[in-house]
Amino acid sequence: MKSRKFRVGIIGGGGIAQSVHIPGWRNLPEVEIVGISDLSEATAKKAAAAAGGAQTFADYRDLLKLDLDAIDICTPNKIHTPAALAALNAGKHVICEKPLAVSTAEVREIGKLADKKKLKLMTAQQQRFTQSGRAVKAWIDGGNMGEAYHARVRAVRRAWLPTAPGFIDAALAGGGPCMDIGVHALDLCLWLMDFPNPVRVSGTAKTVFAKGHDMPNMWGEWDRARYSVEDFAAGFVHFDNGATLVLEAAWMCHQTENEELLAQIFGKKGGVKWPNAEFATVTNGAFAQGTLTHPVHVERPHWNEIAAFYDCVVNDKPSPVPWTETIKVIGILEAVYASSQQGKEITLKL
Repeated sequence: MKSRKFRVGIIGGGGIAQSVHIPGWRNLPEVEIVGISDLSEATAKKAAAAAGGAQTFADYRDLLKLDLDAIDICTPNKIHTPAALAALNAGKHVICEKPLAVSTAEVREIGKLADKKKLKLMTAQQQRFTQSGRAVKAWIDGGNMGEAYHARVRAVRRAWLPTAPGFIDAALAGGGPCMDIGVHALDLCLWLMDFPNPVRVSGTAKTVFAKGHDMPNMWGEWDRARYSVEDFAAGFVHFDNGATLVLEAAWMCHQTENEELLAQIFGKKGGVKWPNAEFATVTNGAFAQGTLTHPVHVERPHWNEIAAFYDCVVNDKPSPVPWTETIKVIGILEAVYASSQQGKEITLKL
């Protein structure tokens, strides 16, 4: 790399940028955050101050004119695709908050452009960089689970519905809890299963509570008139290797847990859960179970994903979360919505 510092621009200076992305970049001494763009001048200035005095821009296209090595996209979902395409066309490596895009067509367009330009592209799926995620992955890769034949994925909250328009307006979000929290647990589960190819999906997506007035929300009131995404979704997935998966995602649900983010995989030799990293198996004819612990204590998965992206760029390594994996995640979520709308099972060809 060049002798100067690694130069980063951030598109979208809101909560996720200020709380984890900016601190993650600033934790790397070789990195300088040069510029931040946001439609809100106040938000851009606040993020720039947190970044150590970066330049601010209202239009991300002006940010892209700077001499930058990489762009970090932290905008509402619907802006991901145009921002990523513009950044890649400007010759910048890209890390983008999940979901990379809200359709497989957009994921493929972004991914193909990155490949053509020989630029790094990574979806920010920080759950892969948690202590429990690494522990479970190492246990599975060690041959302890055997062939996976079924999985359960849950991303369900009791009453934690995001109130910002970027989450509840379909024109900005492209989807509700499926795209917000379901994408985390689904990506983690597919990663643990070595990303088999999904071939058939049936699902439902509906608004159960968000248009009514009876369910209180721990994050306060929201604009019910503007609400245009699901608050509950479920799907059943078939893979080409014969495995199956059940998915549930909700922001509001009558359950005792405030939030349940879960991936459970059943294999022929053993089963395992994430994030509690509990496993069950049989040893010498006796039932055995326990809890896995990764030897490296990981407190800040967002920081680790950013460090991994930086490493892949400066050392020319493969993307830690390649678009060819992301497209399978988005393909399943897209099919859940399509199945719900069309009332039939959807065949996937990714």
